[in-house]
Amino acid sequence: MGGNRDTNQNPNHHSTYDIGRQEARTINNADTINISYRDPGPVESAEQFLRLGETSLHQGLYDSAVAHLTKCVGLGVSDPSAAAHARFLLALATLRGKRPSLCTGAELTSVVSLLSPLLEPSARFLVALVEEDRTNAWMASSEVPVSLRLSARQVDRSHADLIRRHVPAPQSRVWQALNERAGGTTS
Repeated sequence: MGGNRDTNQNPNHHSTYDIGRQEARTINNADTINISYRDPGPVESAEQFLRLGETSLHQGLYDSAVAHLTKCVGLGVSDPSAAAHARFLLALATLRGKRPSLCTGAELTSVVSLLSPLLEPSARFLVALVEEDRTNAWMASSEVPVSLRLSARQVDRSHADLIRRHVPAPQSRVWQALNERAGGTTS
């Protein structure tokens, strides 16, 4: 059932099918049929795991996202910006949709160690959010400093949106600045 079906009855007719890494040809009245399959290379696998992890994260399937993104980071993506993006997504998935103050110490240590080597503003802001919420530093003041709002402008809007959707910490000043950057309402 399903799939491509060729109903042409011409004995010299052939069809080619290409489904991801699998390729097949149907040939009527053939003496020999060759079917080939190739294993993906490590970079190709890493990129596939990145796509699967990103999709899982967007769907809120955190365990699946962590599994796929861990494999991606372990295999290594050839493009440095994609590798940084994979580490950022893995850090988000590791929080599993919880605010940092509700995560275990091991989870927070993992998040910070994933993000520490990265220079991207989104990574630095996620670490700042983790630290602020973990220590409840946001309780000292509800006012978001202007300097923090200005610094948040360095964060890509799509990353700011990912952080605000997957790290629910609206009392945090860092979260509020990222929420504003992502186009959310201000408090």
